[in-house]
Amino acid sequence: MSNNCLIIGSKSSLGIEIERVFKRNSYKVFGTSRSFKKKSDETKIFLDFKDIESLNQLEKKIPSLDCIIFCTGLLLGKELNNYKDEEIFRVFQTNIIGPIMILQRINKKLNQKCSVIFTGSIAGSAGSYDEVYASSKSSINGLIKSLAKKSKKSIRFNSIAPGLIKNSTMYKQFKPEEIQNHINNTPTNELNELKKIAKICLDLCQADWSQLNGQTIDINGGRYV
Repeated sequence: MSNNCLIIGSKSSLGIEIERVFKRNSYKVFGTSRSFKKKSDETKIFLDFKDIESLNQLEKKIPSLDCIIFCTGLLLGKELNNYKDEEIFRVFQTNIIGPIMILQRINKKLNQKCSVIFTGSIAGSAGSYDEVYASSKSSINGLIKSLAKKSKKSIRFNSIAPGLIKNSTMYKQFKPEEIQNHINNTPTNELNELKKIAKICLDLCQADWSQLNGQTIDINGGRYV
């Protein structure tokens, strides 16, 4: 019998790779995206954080889960003074409010020893040019620690906080000189890769990591320690 995995944001660059890796390891993967609205496949579920009905219907559309991975992220790349109020809310809605609303609605679907993984960012620990993005991602740390302390059924709540990931959606927003600057300021002299991050997520769902709970794993090559 295969394990069930839910990926929130499965059409993101990282979500696509995570789905590929988990399927290769015999998981049945369910994914959510705004682009699935017209799809009939039971594993492709329409979900939009602005659509409360889609949030309320999610629990009915998924089986009991062995792992859930949040791959949502919105970076506008602005300084605080250049943000509009609605943009601040949109960033927080995507990066932290939406995931909280999902967990609130589907917590009964989490199996014994379910692994819940959030995708954070180096910006959440080290700060960023974009203060709004950094603060939204840093909120994940407080969330997982609070959830871990109240955890029942040995459910684990953790996050990964990668630096820039090569060929990700965010990577494609950077200019070549900005990418080179990231590499130059990373002691390992290389960027993260989608496939490697996806494999780390898979590993964190295994029994060997059963004692990891309420932790953020920094994966940035030593750029932030």
